[in-house]
Formats: sequence, C-alpha cells, structure tokens
Amino acid sequence: MKAWGTALVCALLFTGIAWWMRMEKTTALDQAVKEALGGQAGEEPGAFLLALNGLGSTAVFGGVTLVVTLLAWLLRLRKEAVAIIGSVLAAWLLNTGLKVLFERERPVHESWIAVDGYSFPSGNAMIGMALYGMLIVVVWNVAYSGWVRWTAAGVGTLLIALIGYSRIYFGVHYATDIAAGYAAGLCCVAVFTGALNLSRGVSSRRRRSYPSFP
Repeated sequence: MKAWGTALVCALLFTGIAWWMRMEKTTALDQAVKEALGGQAGEEPGAFLLALNGLGSTAVFGGVTLVVTLLAWLLRLRKEAVAIIGSVLAAWLLNTGLKVLFERERPVHESWIAVDGYSFPSGNAMIGMALYGMLIVVVWNVAYSGWVRWTAAGVGTLLIALIGYSRIYFGVHYATDIAAGYAAGLCCVAVFTGALNLSRGVSSRRRRSYPSFP
C-alpha cells in the first residue's frame, strides 16, 4: 500500500504543478531558480557541466537501462529486470504524451546544447527519476549490506539531482518542468514497485515481499 500511496501523492503533486504552470505561465519559482542556478549569458560552460548534461542523454539512459536490466536478468532477478525497463519505458511514453498535451515552449536560452520539442515536463528529469529511482528500490530490497543500500541510494539521488540541475543551468527547462518530471517519474517508480509487491504476493506467499521504498 505504501507504493500505491506514493504514486497517488506524486500524481496529485504533478497535477498541482501543472495547474500552477497553466495559471502563471512562468512562475515565481521558475524565475528565482533561473537566477540562482542558471548559467550567465556570455560564459562558456566547462567540460564538467557538459558531462553532467550528458548524464541525461538518450544514449546514457538507454545504455544504463539495458546493462542493468541484463544484469538483473542474469542474476535471476527477472521481475526486477522487468520493473526496471518497464519503469523507464512507461516514463518515456508518458512524457511524450504529456509534452504534446501541455505544449509548453522552452525558455529562451544560450543554445549551448541542442534541444528540441516542448518543455513540460522535463523528459531528462522524468526518465532519470524512473531509471535511477527504480534502481535504488531494487538494490535496497535485494542487498543485505546496509552500506550497499545507502551507497546506492546516495549515488542514485545525486545523479537524479545533477540531471535536473544541468537542465536548469543550460536554460533549457523551467524549474517547474524539472519538479513535474521528478513527480511523474517517481509515480512510475511507485507503480512498478507496487506491481512487484503484487507479483511476489501472488507467486509465493512464503517469500519476502518488497517493502516498497527505502
């Protein structure tokens, strides 16, 4: 029930952000975060910032998804493998539909990186949350070592945060795009975590069910 409750909260949070965005177009939060974290006109981003942006590329997301899914499958974590790739695919499909639905134009930016399509919600933030968030859940529930669990949670959370930061720094997304992407991505994670719980309960009552989230 914890996973389904989280999914509901995330869906409501996304709805609230979307309503706020529709009402104000560019919110006070968007302006404040852009001024605090956005790159300055005329400056050239360094290699580190460009590398951060690369963390959210289609190639990286696709490569990481395939590798970890294959690894989980080889380790006989078949349901976990399906949950990982399912969460990412669901986030990608949902994001594609939501962008068409809201049709929010991207903010004016310095063109440091090539982008296309609409802005809301951020696909990088949404898919990053779906991928790394699902990995955190899986590792947390299969690892016996507390050190491994917390390391996975820390690294995954850092990657998710850096992906969002890079999109704001390069000016290709508003803060509300990132927040909505995180909310929708976490919703995908929660739904597939709930599905894991259900599948384990049906297949074997004797085996430990997923406690959902760390």
